[in-house]
Formats: sequence, C-alpha cells, structure tokens
Amino acid sequence: MQSPFHDSYIEPLKYSAFEKIKHVDILRDDQIHPVVCGNKWRKLKHVIAYLQTHQIKRLVTFGGAYSNHVVATAFAGDYFGIQTHAFIRGDEVRPMNHYEALCLAHGMQLTHVDRNSYRDKQVLFNQYYEQQQDVFFLDEGGNHPLALEGCAEIISELKMVYDYIVLPLGTGTTMEGLLMGIQEKALPTKVVGISSLKNNTSLNERMARFDSNSWDIMHDYHRGKYGAIDSELIAYCNHFHTATDIPLEPVYTGKMMMAVEDLINKDYFKSDDKILLIHTGGLLSAVKQ
Repeated sequence: MQSPFHDSYIEPLKYSAFEKIKHVDILRDDQIHPVVCGNKWRKLKHVIAYLQTHQIKRLVTFGGAYSNHVVATAFAGDYFGIQTHAFIRGDEVRPMNHYEALCLAHGMQLTHVDRNSYRDKQVLFNQYYEQQQDVFFLDEGGNHPLALEGCAEIISELKMVYDYIVLPLGTGTTMEGLLMGIQEKALPTKVVGISSLKNNTSLNERMARFDSNSWDIMHDYHRGKYGAIDSELIAYCNHFHTATDIPLEPVYTGKMMMAVEDLINKDYFKSDDKILLIHTGGLLSAVKQ
C-alpha cells in the first residue's frame, strides 16, 4: 500500500515584506499530508511505530475543540488500524464543528469534559483506563518524548546551517525537539518561537534547560488570545497567499508571518542572516470529510 505521507521540502521564500533579509527559506511541512501534516506527523510517527511494535490497541489524547493534533491523531489511527479517543476541553452545548466531524468520520471517540476536569489529564485518563494495559497516553499537542525525537529530526534533514529557525508555538513540543537537535549537533542556530497563546510563560520554563543564547520566545503576537482571528490577520493571510502561492492559517502560521515581518522591520535580524521559517500546516478548513 502506498503511503499517504510525502516528504516535506525547503524552498526560497520570495515575499516583498521580507526583502530586507537576503536569505529566507521556508520548510514546507504542510505538504506532508493535508490532515496529518507538518509537526503533527513529526510528533505522531514514532508514537505510531511504538504502538505497532508493542501491539497497543488504543491511543488516547487531549485537545481543544479546534485541535489540529486531535484531528491528525484520528486520521493516523484510522489509517494504521489503531483505536483513538480524545478528551475535548469544554462541555458547553453547541453544534459540532468541522474538526470534530472529521474526527468522528475517522472513527475517533470524543468525550467533552468541563474545563476544570480537563486540567489534570492523567486523572482524567485514569478514570477511564486505569485498569487497561493496552492503552497509550498522549498529552495535549502530541507532547511526548517520542514526539520530541520526531521533531529533532528536522535538524538532521537540513542541508545547510541557518542563523535562525522561526516557528509558531502552541505547546512548545516542536521547539523543544528542534533545540534538542541543535544541541546534539552543537550548531550556532537560534530558534525563535512565536507564541499563539497570551502570557504562556510556561513555554520559557520548558526551554530553560537549553542554552539561553539558542532560543527566544515572542509573546506579543497572539493578537488577543489563542484562536483570536481578526480582519487584519485574515487579510494578511490572503495577501501572503496571493503573493507567494503559499496558504497560511490564521491561528499559527499567519501570526508567525506577521511577527517575522514586524521583527524584520525592527531589525531583530541582520540582512545577511540565513533564516528558515517552518510551515507547520494546520490548513484543515479546506479538508472535506
């Protein structure tokens, strides 16, 4: 059976707002798969391999109502013959959204829980699965040591050494994996994360084990809060797509590109820096059931 997953690739990014920097590339992880794309597949692939090797039948994970990770887990579980169950943050009465419909279409069991119960995911997991042996706990956003391994592989795939790697941040798993890869190879590359969440200082705590010169996290580009979308942001994503033929989604990659433009204008980067931007995918609005 032919794999539905494709190799990502790096291409030069030609965008007028970035012209002040001579060398800007973009890692097109969004091309890996329309659903299980970008860092979602990188975080899942070693987990899936582990489940297959150890004949674990069920994968349980967590996320919000619009979680790309949860949808990716549903698709991957369906494809590889693994049962999936996701606990969804928030038990408000509302219509089912497109993300949840995709999950159900791929056989995932969804359990909506109140926000207070959601905070302690291990307790929640134990309430359902404490007596079962063939169930795998996968934290929100795919956070797991095996996920870090998958994200660290990005560094091994690069054909050149960049001064900066910039990516959008949610849980920070991808950034931690990148820093692991950079540390292992003793590279001078600095990773810059653009947080999509307001005041998420836990990201700084998570990266504190790495050399402080190897990373930076920007907390001023969330545009109000996680998931906040406004007309200016939508217009920016549309303009970027028209100018580059690269689609963006507003929650992560759109905010990242706006941040990069602002950082360039503020001379955060030097004109001769070599910069790699990571497109983490998440373009689920175009995916049909």
